[in-house]
Amino acid sequence: MGVSRCFPWRSRTSNGKKWDGFGTLPDNVVVDVLSRLEVDQLKCAIRVCRRWHALIATAHFARLHLQRASSVTVVYPLCFEDPVYYNVGLFFIDWGSMEKKPIAGAKSPPALRDITVDRSCHLLGCCDGLFILIKTRTASMYEIHNPVTWERVPVPHKGSICGFFLHPLSNKYRLLSYRETPNGFWYQVDGLGPAACIDVGMFRYRPREQEAPSGVRGHLHWMVVGKEGVSPPCSHSIMVFSARENAFRFMPHPGDSCLPSKGHSNMHLVEMQGRVYVYAIQVKFMSIWVLEDHASWQWVKKCDINLQWNLNRHPVHDENVTSYENYKNMQLIDIGDGELLLFWPGRGLFQHNLQSKTIKRVPWPFMDGFGYDTYRMKTRVVVAEYKRSLLSLQYLLSDFFFSVENIFCQISLTLKVVMVTMIVLFCLGAES
Repeated sequence: MGVSRCFPWRSRTSNGKKWDGFGTLPDNVVVDVLSRLEVDQLKCAIRVCRRWHALIATAHFARLHLQRASSVTVVYPLCFEDPVYYNVGLFFIDWGSMEKKPIAGAKSPPALRDITVDRSCHLLGCCDGLFILIKTRTASMYEIHNPVTWERVPVPHKGSICGFFLHPLSNKYRLLSYRETPNGFWYQVDGLGPAACIDVGMFRYRPREQEAPSGVRGHLHWMVVGKEGVSPPCSHSIMVFSARENAFRFMPHPGDSCLPSKGHSNMHLVEMQGRVYVYAIQVKFMSIWVLEDHASWQWVKKCDINLQWNLNRHPVHDENVTSYENYKNMQLIDIGDGELLLFWPGRGLFQHNLQSKTIKRVPWPFMDGFGYDTYRMKTRVVVAEYKRSLLSLQYLLSDFFFSVENIFCQISLTLKVVMVTMIVLFCLGAES
């Protein structure tokens, strides 16, 4: 609140004369104040003066602003209703819209706000406000996209990308991918261009879903599966990748051991708000654990949720789906202040209050105009953590991709060298 008061300084006067408040403040103070503003506020601040424009446009400022920005959960609904793959866009959850009603005292559902992306792409994950997308109609073609700066960079890749992260030592962005072989799955880490790849090794398991988690404390986490969908033992059900060491380890899931016949298909892992959660659905109950200590792999049960809701109030779109089949595919989307956000395939998005045990449907206003309603969303959604970022792909990829300007500089330098060489040779020939 106090940060926004910096803007009226521009019109202050001192002794009847205009006072240049911006000029009297050192750069580090201005940067410290501006880096705490929201992206929309910075779009206004960048037009205040040339000095502010220059400060905000630097890579250092973008990094500092990113460190202080709060994250939100983005939701990407999948829809396979038609023979042709169809998606309905990307949205983030705004818990800040949950204002208390004056009479009932109940919270209203969180708002879903649109993020503009290419609708021909499928979301895999997000890192520092940068989306990693896969082209739905182009094999082995990925794309990195910043929806704030509107920058997009194609990333051709032969393997299946399952991780997009910032390497803590080199401070460079890396891609983790795997290729299936007769003996298992071969993993490697690549840069964002023609950088040397790092072989991680061969392993028996791969991530169960092709998604790129945001990472928690320098580690990426997945529930895993073997070749031909074979479930691993409980002791190897979670795969953890260290971004610093470029190494895997396999860990057990929380809760009781699973029956060999069932495997871990009812267990799911999600990263949100800088923490790792695992939830399991048994018939009509959902159990949720949170990883409290990563070093000792200590899990704590957060809650048990009774899913015996009134099915008549929320009819399912597909009449061939039984109630349990519909329950077991529910997804934990987000956790707010005493509130859970759950996706119920075929029925929609719901807000569950942990204290009152009540549920409330969250409207999907963005479905209007697409010809698809909530009930057609009967598969799943992709969930990722997102920060609105000013990071420019021009800075991030400068070590890997030659810009047009750099290419012309290289050509110009080469031509100058050739011309100087020819002049020297001509002079030497004339003297002889």
